[in-house]
Amino acid sequence: MEEVIKRYTPFVIKTARSIYVKGQEVEDLIQIGQASIIKAVNMYDTERENAFTTYVFNTIRRTLYLLIRSSVKDAKCCSLNTSNNEGCELIDVLAGDEDIEEEMIKKEEKAMLAKALRKLNEQEKEIIYWFYFEKRSLREYASLKGIYYKTAGDRKKKALRKLKKCLEGMDFNGNI
Repeated sequence: MEEVIKRYTPFVIKTARSIYVKGQEVEDLIQIGQASIIKAVNMYDTERENAFTTYVFNTIRRTLYLLIRSSVKDAKCCSLNTSNNEGCELIDVLAGDEDIEEEMIKKEEKAMLAKALRKLNEQEKEIIYWFYFEKRSLREYASLKGIYYKTAGDRKKKALRKLKKCLEGMDFNGNI
């Protein structure tokens, strides 16, 4: 029996160190695991299909996991209404789905973009609005205004350069 216990004690130690049971020290868990080895030896059926080693490992795990389950008697310890060390309930300190910081950054970037757009002249505002907000083509814009397509493209590029310069002056960090 001592030889069997020595052979499986490293597994017991590894398993005992990997779990936490409230009120139990690692040494206690090791002793419980070693007792489960004795139990496995006494209960093993030699006519079983699975190997003795597998049976011992499973017995050790089941014994320690049963100990974990039995130690969680008070469901309040797992409640979101439990208070932490600072007196706040856990439900109040959990992170929400919304990212407030990201929302504030987007709001600030929109405000900077609106301010930069106000610095454009009417023709520049018109082409930016046409292309980016209405999502219409430059070809349509050129046809409507009676100008060449290349001229419409040049207007758009000029408006974007001016917009970019304004945004860079405001330390805009978003995508332009």
